[in-house]
Amino acid sequence: MKAITLWQPWASLWCSPAKIHETRGWHTPHRGWLLVHAAKRKLDDFTGDKLDEIMDEHFGQHWGLEIPFGAIVGMVRLVDCVRTETMSPFHKDTDDYECGDFAPDRFAWKRGDYRVFVESIPYKGAQGFFDVPNDVYAGHDVRAYDLHGNMLDPRSHPSYASA
Repeated sequence: MKAITLWQPWASLWCSPAKIHETRGWHTPHRGWLLVHAAKRKLDDFTGDKLDEIMDEHFGQHWGLEIPFGAIVGMVRLVDCVRTETMSPFHKDTDDYECGDFAPDRFAWKRGDYRVFVESIPYKGAQGFFDVPNDVYAGHDVRAYDLHGNMLDPRSHPSYASA
């Protein structure tokens, strides 16, 4: 499966209801499942920042000590890629907007449903898209969610049991 490495906390956020779009300087034609890998290196503290508030809400106050690094954290179903300037002005009032760079001349990669691995999977990332063999993630327990973060029951949605 294809994968992409994101810095934390954006990797964990993209596998949460807070972040629907990953913003990039390049367009992607990729559609379908994409593994989300969290970079190994840690960025600066976000204390007092709106992003810190969003992380506190979704991951708890100790998120900086608990989110994984150097690991596959989940997978998203990539459903669209649009120019940021085509997005609704109402989008500026959302957590999703706070979690990305929606400046002109960029692209918003929209995810649909997503999965979070119950335990992150240690793995070496790379720049751009890279391939991860199925045996690396197959058999790992996941929690499945729809676009808005509502948990899906794998028994009633067999396609969510594995990618």
